[in-house]
Amino acid sequence: MIINNMSKNTKGFTLIEMLIVITIIALLASLILVGMGGARAKARDARRIADLHNLQNALELYYAKFYFYPESQTSWESFSAILTDPQIGIGVSSIPKDPLTNVGKTYYYGRSSDGQDYILGAQLETKDPALDDDIDGTQYGVNCGSEVGDTIYCIKP
Repeated sequence: MIINNMSKNTKGFTLIEMLIVITIIALLASLILVGMGGARAKARDARRIADLHNLQNALELYYAKFYFYPESQTSWESFSAILTDPQIGIGVSSIPKDPLTNVGKTYYYGRSSDGQDYILGAQLETKDPALDDDIDGTQYGVNCGSEVGDTIYCIKP
């Protein structure tokens, strides 16, 4: 009886074939991740812009109760504490934080000295079309940028 040794070795893949397939998959995955980086930055910027508009709603609730806007604070956490204080009773349970750092370091708030006006700003990662219609310059201690290509988005009531 003759045994064919070649038929035993033809089942499955060799180690080299597996390494080549894994390398190709890794290259494709890295290309996709690099290509998606810009889309993720744009998505975070869209969230920052939406966060500012949600903050406007919270500030208007505060104004409706006290007839002035809250004072500018030294940190985002203290600003958040004022708006979310249950003693105030405006119904705001949380204030948005930056989607990348999970703190408010890229959000800005400034209030006029009489408490009747304010400005909100956010540092964006990309040149968003919304920057064409925002407020520029420095107002109430918030630098909203003034040069072409600035990435600070600012809004007022």
